Amino acid sequence: MKSAALRLLLSAAILATAVTAGSCSDDSGTSTPDASDAWDAGADAPDEPADADWSDGDPGDEALPDGDGLFEPDGNDGADGGGDPAADDGDAEDGGGTDGGEPGDVDCSGTGQFDYTCDAADPDTCPGGFCMLGMCIGPVLDPYRWADCGDGSCGPCEDADSCPADCGSSPVTSGSKEYDNATTITVWVHGFYNKSADEMASMVYGEEDDCGGILEEFANFGINRPCGNTDATRTAPNQLIGVEYYGGVPAAWLPAADIDEIEQYPYEGIDALQRYATIVAKFISNRLAISGATHVNLACHSMGCLICRYMIENDIEGLASSNRLVRWFTSAGVVAGAQLARLYDNPTVRDGAQLLGMELNDFVIMHPDFVQDVACVWDHKLHAGNNPLFAGMLIHHACGCDPQIQEALGIALLDIYNPTDDPNDGIMFTADEYFHSQDPAASFVAPDGTTLMATHNLVHVDHMTVPQTQAAALMASASLFHRRKVFITIDQIELLSDREHHDALDGEHGDPPAEIIAVSRVRYNPYVLDTFGQDILVHDDQLDYRTPGMFIQNQGETLSPGLVVFAGPVFDEMDSLRLDLDLHEVDWYPHQEVREYIFDHEQSLVGFHDQVPLSDDTITFENEYARVRLKVRLIQLH
Repeated sequence: MKSAALRLLLSAAILATAVTAGSCSDDSGTSTPDASDAWDAGADAPDEPADADWSDGDPGDEALPDGDGLFEPDGNDGADGGGDPAADDGDAEDGGGTDGGEPGDVDCSGTGQFDYTCDAADPDTCPGGFCMLGMCIGPVLDPYRWADCGDGSCGPCEDADSCPADCGSSPVTSGSKEYDNATTITVWVHGFYNKSADEMASMVYGEEDDCGGILEEFANFGINRPCGNTDATRTAPNQLIGVEYYGGVPAAWLPAADIDEIEQYPYEGIDALQRYATIVAKFISNRLAISGATHVNLACHSMGCLICRYMIENDIEGLASSNRLVRWFTSAGVVAGAQLARLYDNPTVRDGAQLLGMELNDFVIMHPDFVQDVACVWDHKLHAGNNPLFAGMLIHHACGCDPQIQEALGIALLDIYNPTDDPNDGIMFTADEYFHSQDPAASFVAPDGTTLMATHNLVHVDHMTVPQTQAAALMASASLFHRRKVFITIDQIELLSDREHHDALDGEHGDPPAEIIAVSRVRYNPYVLDTFGQDILVHDDQLDYRTPGMFIQNQGETLSPGLVVFAGPVFDEMDSLRLDLDLHEVDWYPHQEVREYIFDHEQSLVGFHDQVPLSDDTITFENEYARVRLKVRLIQLH
């Protein structure tokens, strides 16, 4: 995203500061996303932490705990973010269902046309948005329209086209995935950037891009593949290559039939996503054909990740159903839509953009409502990768969590109106950058039978900077070219002292029970430092970033919270990683609705600062406040 687009977003966000007192909704439709992650087929996320068993056990004998990133015992994911994953995904608590009864008893007509006018005194006139000068900015329209899709019952308002998860059948697939061969190409799909109408019209779509950015950085981490942008390398079956999907001029290699198909979908408005995905898919099909490659790794940034999701779920060019796509790495990806795009869901904002000479049609297709309708076609769950076409794909997400955008003078755009204090990277809420769950039928099954869903790490930089970091390049290298994932969880904790206020002389603040978070930093040292000469922080999860998950525990209690400290791909040659982990009792954490004592946000409970061997193991550490057992699982992927 370039500076021109940021100027518009900055202007819109600054205007939003005037509406805090008169907003249509103090909630803005935000809640914590569901994290019932499919680690083990048939396993459900616990409602509460289980009572602990301190007996030593073989970690390999147990299923991986539910929850991927930062698991919370109440079923929520700690690195959550803006928007309303529960509402957007249709998980209504009441009033959202339409299944049951006779078809004649159900109104399936939808919500009708919204006119974008509102009354600041009447929140119902601007649902989920804010009202400014009689204009509704960023409404959330009909959040429960997909509430029943994916519940296992084909309701009267559903059919095989609208909800294949309930009314259709699983996609028919062919071929098989191969993860360890010399015939896999790696394709980079760039993100959104602003351009004028003239620039857009003159750009060449389907043109190969260079191998800068992450593709270029692979060489720094031992991945030496040719860039497929020369006559000599376009036929390399293991090439790295980027693709351009913007433009009004077709690339020379595109046949007339493909051009006609693409041109059915103009790049202005809602057909743009189909157009972009078709261009990317045809480019991939062409490279497979001319190179003899058999499989594809996908890597992407920002809106490019939405294009990838749409391409996979809609099976463009049959790439997903033929099992060509084997791995997917996203960096600050628009996986679940961009909440900031709701600002563009208003005629006045669109008119203002045009007056400034800006073409921002991509904001239409990044709108979460649009993404839910047309990209998440299996069950319309924004934050869940449940489409069976994801089955067998190795997926990892690198997520940003610094709200201060360097290109916008360090202003935290999304924090200007962020009533629930959600973590974000300035353009995207962090929760919208990764899958929170996957059904077992849509997950990856390791050779030992373990079912794994997508993993993610946190990088404390802004949205545009994520793919430029060494952390993203390192994790992309491990994700796309290596064979193992590690999972480190807090398996058991005995709380000896809760560090809450019990009497006048204890010097503590806050009320029991204890609200406990785990802050962590992960480095792949000594391997990365010794091998590549770089000291890289690959995962950074801190209270100041608002990303840690939280669980509640009473003093004297022993629990099994199952909180995942870190989960992600590792290099084949690594035998350990460096973990700096501290458990804190928090008295002030508004993102998790803890507001006990603002002058002393956290108190240290216990910490671990050492190497973690990459093998199935348990690690115990303790002090006068707590005794903790970590569980380490190392999964051989292929």
